[in-house]
Amino acid sequence: MTWLPISLLLGVCILAQAEEKKPPLRYSEDLKQQAEKGDADAQFHLGDCYFFGLGISKDQVEGVKWYRAAAEAGQMMAQFNLGGCLHEGLGTDRDLAGAILWWRRSAGQDYPPAQISIGDAYLFGKGLEQDEEEGVRWYRKAADQNYPAAQHRLGNCYFNGQGVRRDVVQAIQCYRKAADQGYKPSIKALRQLEQ
Repeated sequence: MTWLPISLLLGVCILAQAEEKKPPLRYSEDLKQQAEKGDADAQFHLGDCYFFGLGISKDQVEGVKWYRAAAEAGQMMAQFNLGGCLHEGLGTDRDLAGAILWWRRSAGQDYPPAQISIGDAYLFGKGLEQDEEEGVRWYRKAADQNYPAAQHRLGNCYFNGQGVRRDVVQAIQCYRKAADQGYKPSIKALRQLEQ
């Protein structure tokens, strides 16, 4: 089993959409009016509508514009998505330092996907100086909130000895916590370990 880096952005925007456990909002004039009046949640959802083409033609540049408005108002999912867009250069110029800045703001509100993104940046040295121990520390923050993607990444670190001493038993415990929540990569990892 090897550690496979996950695209930081595709996991980024999709995770932020999925956080609400309900279908994403589709574009409507009412949503746009709320966003234009300064409602940060409406701005975030309008950003999704444009970024992913939900009920309106896909326009990532316009999506990023609305994410930025919501992010500046403190909306943590918009901060997270804006960081991902900056990291990957989708709908905006690539800016790794800007990505880290927005992820840190989101992580400061205890948003697990942002904590994972910072952990990934440290673990792989993308936008931050590589520091595997610091990456593990960020994964642990998100895992402590019972967030399965973080539990899985922490399991990978224990399995591969990245930032921590290699400990297969601890890796299995982390994978099991995530698998118990239906997290498919952890279910697969446990099956591979049983072989």
